Amino acid sequence: MSLLHSESDTSSESSTQNTASNSSKESVHRPSIIQNTEGDIKHIVSQATSDKNAFKVTIRFQPIGSTPSITPRVFKISSNSTISTLKRFLIKRLKVKNNLIYVYIQNSFQPLPDEMVGDLYNLFKVGNELILSYCHTVAFG
Repeated sequence: MSLLHSESDTSSESSTQNTASNSSKESVHRPSIIQNTEGDIKHIVSQATSDKNAFKVTIRFQPIGSTPSITPRVFKISSNSTISTLKRFLIKRLKVKNNLIYVYIQNSFQPLPDEMVGDLYNLFKVGNELILSYCHTVAFG
């Protein structure tokens, strides 16, 4: 590079600097787009799980093995409730000391704690009830 710059050299350098500054602006601007998209997704999810869409789900609790049963065995809860909410309910009803209880859908699998009861009901209902089995120890693989 020479010490003397012609106008064409200066314009090409300024265009290079503009391109570099534009690309840095774009890279700075992209995270805000992602944040806005995440905010939109949270808004859509909150709308989908609002109380307007909630319905009552009938749940039948069945004890496994020597685990004591609760009475009544059938309850109705909101479809927006999660499995972790049901676990806390069972722990309080059974007065479990170690706060550990295992919940199974139709004696076959453990749902994730953040799964919505309404979604599980729509997939695994039997006779308009969602059957949840529970026990103190691991019962099924």
